Amino acid sequence: MEYSNYRQFAYTLNISVHVLNIIYLCVQLSPLLYRPEFKILANVQPRFFTCWTFLCQILHAAVGLHCEKLLRQNRHRDDYKLPQKLRDFRDILFASFVWPSTWVTLIVFWTLCTYDKSLVFPFYTDKFVNPVSNHIMHTFIVPMAFLEVIYQRRRTPISHKENLYYLLFFYMLYFFVIIYTYFERGLWLYPIFEKLYGTIYFPLLLVVIYGIAIAAYFLQWPLTEYLWREPKKIT
Repeated sequence: MEYSNYRQFAYTLNISVHVLNIIYLCVQLSPLLYRPEFKILANVQPRFFTCWTFLCQILHAAVGLHCEKLLRQNRHRDDYKLPQKLRDFRDILFASFVWPSTWVTLIVFWTLCTYDKSLVFPFYTDKFVNPVSNHIMHTFIVPMAFLEVIYQRRRTPISHKENLYYLLFFYMLYFFVIIYTYFERGLWLYPIFEKLYGTIYFPLLLVVIYGIAIAAYFLQWPLTEYLWREPKKIT
């Protein structure tokens, strides 16, 4: 039950903030749906990688709360352990999906946004995405991911093969969604893809994005080991 209260607070906060932000964005967008560009944006909104990232965080937080509930209900049993499949699902969800996608979203979005906002945001999104909502989707996700590393003990896998397969599947699926959306609607989800399509920089950008995800995946383990290292005994 170590740090259980901290984890429950972090999970509850994460879910609450994102759900309230989703409701706010829907309310702000609804009066604008009479305009074609906003209607199209509303239809493809679930396909944006930012949405995939915070939805993964919400799912992980919900699973985390369920795990904490089971631990609390069985706290008097010294031999109690979470069901293996549930624990594996929680850990894989964080290691292969939540943590890497959090850093991809932060690094890619803010790098491009700082250089030229129009590369990631159509100009008209300013009408319903305010700075607070923007930071919730692209910045708030980072401390939430860090809290899991800080307060949830995890062990480095003996083999990373399974986790990397899941990570590869996640990003290949998203790249497919990007291409599918273009051929289905003639629309690139992010303006930067429209600028780079047909050049060597298009596949290069996809490789860079995947490279950031891989780097983030491997960096979580030395960080976790450092934070959860056993204190040295003074003799």
